[in-house]
Amino acid sequence: MTLALPILDTGPQRPSYAQGPRSLGSVKLLRLSITDRCNLRCVYCMPEDGVTFYDRKDLLTPEQILAVALAAKSIGVSHFKITGGEPTIRGDLVRIVEGIKSLDPDDLSMTTNGVLLPKLAKPLRRAGLDRLTISWDSMRPGVFDRLTGGRGYSLDDLHQGIEAAQDAGFTKLKFNVVVIGGMNDGEVADFAKLTLDRPWTIRFIEYMPLGDSKLLVDGLDTANLYTVDNALVAKRIEHELGPLAPMDRMDEPGVGPANVYTLPGALGRVGFISAMSQPFCETCNRLRLTATGHLRACLFDGGEVDTLPVLNAPNPDTQQIVELMARCVSEKPDTHSGRGNRAMSQLGG
Repeated sequence: MTLALPILDTGPQRPSYAQGPRSLGSVKLLRLSITDRCNLRCVYCMPEDGVTFYDRKDLLTPEQILAVALAAKSIGVSHFKITGGEPTIRGDLVRIVEGIKSLDPDDLSMTTNGVLLPKLAKPLRRAGLDRLTISWDSMRPGVFDRLTGGRGYSLDDLHQGIEAAQDAGFTKLKFNVVVIGGMNDGEVADFAKLTLDRPWTIRFIEYMPLGDSKLLVDGLDTANLYTVDNALVAKRIEHELGPLAPMDRMDEPGVGPANVYTLPGALGRVGFISAMSQPFCETCNRLRLTATGHLRACLFDGGEVDTLPVLNAPNPDTQQIVELMARCVSEKPDTHSGRGNRAMSQLGG
C-alpha cells in the first residue's frame, strides 16, 4: 500500500536557534552542476516533452567552475560534489575533477547514473575523486527502463558501471533510490538487503515534485500521488529485515542530509532523505551552482544569483564571488514550498 502525503505547510517553521545556510559560516557543501544534459530521461527529473538544453558554449568553463570552488573554499567550504544533468557526459570532466582536487578539499564526490563508469571510473579515481553516489531506482529491468526513460541504456549497463567503480577503488559506494509510489516502492527491502554483505549506503529519497516532470498529471501537483513517506519505507524494511539502529551522522562520509541507520549485522548502512515529510531546511548546509553560473540556496525555490558578470572577467575576483554567495544564502526560504520551480536536471539535484 502506498502512503500519500499532503502538501507540506509552507508557513514559517524555522526554529529560533537555526542558522541554516543564511549564514555563510554554516555552508559546508557546494554542489557544482557541470551540465544540464543527460543520457537518460528519468520520469521524476525530466518533463514529458523534454527540456531545452543550454548551448554548450553557455556552460561554465573548467576555469570558471574552479573560481567559484576557490571562493567557496575561502569561506570554509570543505566538501564539493560534482553533479549534472549527468556529469559523465561532459568531455572535460576529469580536468574539472583535477582542478577541484588541487584545492585540497576534505571530500570530493560525484553523483552519476553510472552507465558510463566502465570507461571513466579509473580516470576519475586517478584524478582525485574520493567518492561516488550512483542513482539506482529499480532492480527490475522493466521498471528500470520505465523510470529512466528507455534511452538505450539498460540495468546491465548500470551493473557494469557499479563493478567498474568498485574495481577502480570506490568501495564504500552510496546509492540513491528515489521511491515512487506504485512504481518501485515494493523494492525497498530488496535494496536495503544489499547493505547486509556490502559496505554500501542505500539512501531512500522521497519523490520531490520539481519543475514539470513526467509524473505531473494534467499539470497538477503530484506529491499526493507519488510521494511515499520514508516512515513507511522504514517500516517495510524493518518488517522484513529487522530493526534499524541509528548511526552517528558524523561517522558517515560527506555532509549530506540523510538520517543513517544500520540493520543487524550489516556491513553497510541505510539512509533516509525526507525532504517532503520532514523538511530539514533549518539545518541545510549547502549551496548549488548551476551549469550556467547561477547560485541557488534551495533546490525548490531559494532564489537565484547570477555569477556570470563576475566570472566573465579575465581574472574573476574571489571576494566578489563570496559576496554573491552571501546574497544567495540570504534568499533561502524558511521552509521550501511543496513544489520546485525548475527541473532537477537544471539544478544539479
